[in-house]
Amino acid sequence: MTRIRLRESTDKKRILMKKNTKQYVIRKLKWPISYFDYLENYLVLFMPVLLIYAGITNYERDGPFLMSWGLIILIVFVVRIETERRFKELILVKDYSTDEIGKLLQKNKWTLIHKGDGTLEFYTGGSSFSWGQKVTIVKVAKEKILINTLPARRAPFTFFKDILNYKEVKKILES
Repeated sequence: MTRIRLRESTDKKRILMKKNTKQYVIRKLKWPISYFDYLENYLVLFMPVLLIYAGITNYERDGPFLMSWGLIILIVFVVRIETERRFKELILVKDYSTDEIGKLLQKNKWTLIHKGDGTLEFYTGGSSFSWGQKVTIVKVAKEKILINTLPARRAPFTFFKDILNYKEVKKILES
């Protein structure tokens, strides 16, 4: 009996968190992130920090070279993380319901993993260089949606996949 109540309360908290996250996304047009998310998901950020540290401690020998490469790599990683967080707006020609959008995108062989209060989450198919992407669609208004694409895992070659997925969603919903 207590396990059922505990599970119901945690499910309610998770749903509340989703609503808060959705409101944040609509306001800021990007996913919320904390310092712990950086540490948990982007451990690779320690590499440029180590290069900068090595450049500072060994300045006479290779210091400027290591520090400059560390800064360049750190900037590239942070820019990449920030672009992954952003949502793109799409103005629809026709007023689609969330269910209709989900059915149209499932015809494109995308796997629907979550359908909630005006939100849809899909996994796209993988390729030889990518394990697929997680596409999140948030319906904001009658004819406006927000689209975000994240790599399903830390795939090395997912550059420009967000643009391709955005264009694909746009093409499907405009036809």
